[in-house]
Amino acid sequence: MKNALKDYLSALETFYPPARGTTGIVVRADRMIVSTPLPARARERMRLFDQMAEIGTRLLLETDEYIILSSR
Repeated sequence: MKNALKDYLSALETFYPPARGTTGIVVRADRMIVSTPLPARARERMRLFDQMAEIGTRLLLETDEYIILSSR
């Protein structure tokens, strides 16, 4: 679990540096929810969600850990 979350957070902070230090994590039995303040512009939010959905899907397939991005 920790490796998948670590990989997800690393990718998030690389793709969206403002997430560094502002991200919260909620771990539930069936998923992990990563929340961070999102970009103000809709286009940037959609790019972020698209990028992190790809990473989350890859990690789900590789590790069976379900991680989703949420707004704060």
